[in-house]
Amino acid sequence: MKTEIPGILHEQFGKEVLLTQMRFKTLEAIFEVDSEVQRQLDMKKRGSIRSFIMDNLEAGEPVYFSPFVFSSRRQIVVDEGKFTLPEGCKLYISDGQHRAAALSSALIQLKSEREANEETGDLKEARRVQGKIDQIHNLPITLQIYLDLTTQEEQQMFTDLNSERAEANPGLRMQYDHRDPYTTLTRNVAEELQNRMHIEMKLSRLSEQSGAVTTLTTMRRCLVALFEGTLTERKGQAYFRNCKPSEVPTIARMFFESWEDVFPAEAWYAEGSVCSKSGVQLALAQTACNLSRGERIPYEAAFAQLTFLGNRCTWQPDDPLFSHMYDESSKRLKHHSSSTSIKRTMMKFLKVIEEERAAVLC
Repeated sequence: MKTEIPGILHEQFGKEVLLTQMRFKTLEAIFEVDSEVQRQLDMKKRGSIRSFIMDNLEAGEPVYFSPFVFSSRRQIVVDEGKFTLPEGCKLYISDGQHRAAALSSALIQLKSEREANEETGDLKEARRVQGKIDQIHNLPITLQIYLDLTTQEEQQMFTDLNSERAEANPGLRMQYDHRDPYTTLTRNVAEELQNRMHIEMKLSRLSEQSGAVTTLTTMRRCLVALFEGTLTERKGQAYFRNCKPSEVPTIARMFFESWEDVFPAEAWYAEGSVCSKSGVQLALAQTACNLSRGERIPYEAAFAQLTFLGNRCTWQPDDPLFSHMYDESSKRLKHHSSSTSIKRTMMKFLKVIEEERAAVLC
């Protein structure tokens, strides 16, 4: 059967482009991926986008996608303002391969869930899952369809779309992302602390001239390390361990407030001080996480024990606690934010705290 495509024809870069919108169920049936033009599907990226889709469906949130880009390879018939894709013809995707694959993968997962619920007799849950399937089927996808590109031009367009497009700066995402629980928590805590510490709200890294203590990006990573003990990129649902959900905002704020006791006031402004280094701050978060979990004590008690570090640490790059990442030639810390360095710093912090506690007991 032929497919009639409503839309408006424009010219872009000297090429005819049809602007249209259709349900994903319709689109899924009429497009293909040409391996001569497209890169190999990245399964990890597909999975990440699928999780984003599933999380938003569960939360009842909309899914925002930029327009997909296709090439019709001169197969769309234009007749008196009407656009028709003949039977057996396909559109070839130039931009949106992973989003399309993620939507298809989400459908497969949901259909499997629906069948499992039907087989166990949970028809109410099966209907709920079917509602999500219908949402994906009916999701309106905006398309830009180039009508007359050659294969070489398709390849060039794919290269341009994927090499010239810039991703949003992490600092910028921290300001506008309202779906990620850690990002929202970080913004709220930062707003409460702005009168107590200088926080870089836009850039993901500190410059030597900024005068800021930390960045929103580093604060978010610290909270992930504090509550989950991980340094890897965290997306999707948050797991706030060893506390009640209602306690999370207070604990998060208290962690950053504890820096005032961990780092002496003179250390913040001392030349060469490492207090503002992201790797050191992340090591503190992981140390507090290990103390709280390992000794089954409240986070507040763990934060109090971080102050033992001040008895032994100068917070200068050449301090023995940072010997594993101190570069003698530059007199600075090197690779302090790598996972390996952070974990080694954390282990040294824990050892000092254990020794200081033993000294107090004696």
